[in-house]
Amino acid sequence: MHSTTNAYASEPAVPLLAHSLLQHDVATAGDQQNTESTPTNPSLSNRDWNLEHDIKNGVEYPSMGVFRLGTVIGFSFMKNDSKEGDDLDHVGQIPRYLLAARLQQSAQCSNTNPSAFIIYPAHFDAFSPEKLLESLLSASQSPTLSRSEAISRLDSVQLIPVFDFSAASQALHQIADSLSQQRQQPDHSITLIFAGLDSLTEGVIRASNAVRGAAVLTSVLRTLTQLSRTHSMYLSIMLVNTGGLGQLSPFYNPRPSTDDSQHHPAADDGSIHSIFRTSGAPLFPNLLAKTLDHGIDTHLLLSVVRGQARVVEVIKDRVGDGVGKWCVWRGELS
Repeated sequence: MHSTTNAYASEPAVPLLAHSLLQHDVATAGDQQNTESTPTNPSLSNRDWNLEHDIKNGVEYPSMGVFRLGTVIGFSFMKNDSKEGDDLDHVGQIPRYLLAARLQQSAQCSNTNPSAFIIYPAHFDAFSPEKLLESLLSASQSPTLSRSEAISRLDSVQLIPVFDFSAASQALHQIADSLSQQRQQPDHSITLIFAGLDSLTEGVIRASNAVRGAAVLTSVLRTLTQLSRTHSMYLSIMLVNTGGLGQLSPFYNPRPSTDDSQHHPAADDGSIHSIFRTSGAPLFPNLLAKTLDHGIDTHLLLSVVRGQARVVEVIKDRVGDGVGKWCVWRGELS
């Protein structure tokens, strides 16, 4: 005797959230316990969302919080109606602040190994020697450095200006070889800043196509990820994007037959959004932006609110719980 129903022909079960499987009384008791244990000190609760606390901890060794070691941290800005030069300058301020504070706190020694590597397009001046020296002299941490001491600290920073993607990729592999040849782990963090990778990739796209650009970009991002994991005890990697997010790049105008977004309108940017942005347009509208974000562990976005206040927020944190943290950024911390 057999049943008239076929178990293999049944419909799939409706998906359930894990927390809905908990008993109601257990969930209620947990809510009451959380309510009773909520700190009344506002300074403690502010740490849950205030990014300033993480920025201050980011200058310590080993770095904690959002700016932890062993991850690839990305910095981007939201395209808006302000001058592009202002956006390019502001997007490099936090990485420059972190680098200057780390150099200021590092002990002066005779070690010839660089304490920082900076790869950047030759026309991008956010990490010029003049601005690095200015940031180091104006750093609020103690001890305060004299001009000669600041210049001495900058001698350990290796600046690598590049003109195209090929030169940037070659510079990255040279840095990887340099790190692998170190005989012992340094007693301080080493900072690797890669600025303008997105803009350099656009040069590849102009000369070839978007698929070729995504392929070479993926290769560089994979190298950055491998470096961050291999030297996770002391290496801090910061990726400074100079192209901006939120608008379709003029270099991308695919035909309708080859545009996946026409066939899959719901597959946008992986549900990554800004809490300060009301527009429904995706942050990553093209293949370049999506590929770049996939290689970033923690992504910070700088945007202008109400036409004047600049805020920085964490829109992605693959290895922690920093998503949603934000603060007003005025160029330095109080």
